[in-house]
Amino acid sequence: MVGRVPERVWRTTAIVLCAAVPASFYLIGDLTDAFPGVLTISSEQEGPEAGPRAQAEDWDRVPAAAPGPDVAPEVDPTSSADLEERMSAHAGDPVVDDGLAFSVVDVETGEVIAARDADAARVPASTLKLLTAAAVLRLYTGDEVLTTRATVEDGLITLQGGGDMTLTDADLRDLATQAAQLATDQGTEEVSLALDTSYLSGGANPAWGSNGTAGGWVTPTATLALDEGWLDGEQYGPKSTDPEGDVARRFVELLEEQGLTVTGKVTSADAPTEAPSVEVHSAPLSEIVQHTLLISDNTTAELLAHLVAAARGDETTTEGAAAAVEAEVRDLATEAGVPAEDLEALTIRDGSGLSTEDRVPPALFSAVLAQASSPEEPVLQQILFDVPIAGLSGTLADRFGDQDVSDARGLVRGKTGYLGGSSTLAGTVVLADGRTAGFSIVVHGFDGADADAARAAVDDVAAEMVRGS
Repeated sequence: MVGRVPERVWRTTAIVLCAAVPASFYLIGDLTDAFPGVLTISSEQEGPEAGPRAQAEDWDRVPAAAPGPDVAPEVDPTSSADLEERMSAHAGDPVVDDGLAFSVVDVETGEVIAARDADAARVPASTLKLLTAAAVLRLYTGDEVLTTRATVEDGLITLQGGGDMTLTDADLRDLATQAAQLATDQGTEEVSLALDTSYLSGGANPAWGSNGTAGGWVTPTATLALDEGWLDGEQYGPKSTDPEGDVARRFVELLEEQGLTVTGKVTSADAPTEAPSVEVHSAPLSEIVQHTLLISDNTTAELLAHLVAAARGDETTTEGAAAAVEAEVRDLATEAGVPAEDLEALTIRDGSGLSTEDRVPPALFSAVLAQASSPEEPVLQQILFDVPIAGLSGTLADRFGDQDVSDARGLVRGKTGYLGGSSTLAGTVVLADGRTAGFSIVVHGFDGADADAARAAVDDVAAEMVRGS
């Protein structure tokens, strides 16, 4: 169940600031000493410690930096005619070994500035989350909230999930307190509990393969879950295999703490539509999208994919969710001018990018990101402010630290991805000549033991975009 809350000032502000994307990058560049200026964040302290390495992810919990002021930098225009050549030169690097694909597209004109093997569909890894986010933002305003409800009637409390997998124990306690009071007001001290999970079909996605729940990568999608089903509070720790059941069992405990006696086993039933009810709400969807992109959260990414299916009226199974995202992405890519032949090999099997069966051409990523950066798609501009910033936040906080790529710090915004043999980065950048561009970079075909070197190679290629010829 998706509800609505009033428009928020920050959303309006973000959209206005998006009109001056280059200015945002300039402030961040000044902060990181990429440009001359009085601002700096450099110190002798070490940056945030990187999160745990995983086959499909590399992240750290760092809040996104705020966009900069509406003052565009004065740029001495520099030719970018050799950008493609300079980026392509890295195909000869040892770990790359010719396994390099990229695409760079001018935001304002849609012109392809640089490309190599851009039409071949590659494993996107977690950069797929950008497409899932785009699909959600095309279908929702971002102000909607996910509602968890409890109905109370004739001694039966029905706990009804509405897709909120971010429930905290405090949220559930609040709901139990309200439900217990409602039961007391009805003169009931003994109740039974039913669980309504009809909002989403969900479950574990077979396409995840070895990157699924057993490995700690993701919780099966559910109508409700406590703390995303992270059993020890860690992104890559053990995950619940029965998130809805866990919530129901905890809800029983909380009801009993409120003085009610809960009898019998938890049953399954649809919530009565006219019964008195109480409810709690998630954060707005816009914040869930931001959280997903910043820390590369697989569980919420899969939830978002299911919400895409729900909004389109499609089946909310794992297969239906993936198909819904793919359909929405195809529509967006067509609107962005991506040639039909570049969409032939597009394959989306999940919402998170954990599946090795996913295939997306770099040309599609760069076109969609350029479209998101343009005034023509204001609903997608949030993505620009949600993705990590090179050297500063999220999964890019500990990237671009080496001296030879440090000039890209603060200027490259993007979503990272890593899945055995594929290291990816897709986002937006201010080029050396002042133009803003959408880009996608893929290094592929390397041995898993060379993962760190492959990530560094991606950074090397990306750094070329901020350098003059």
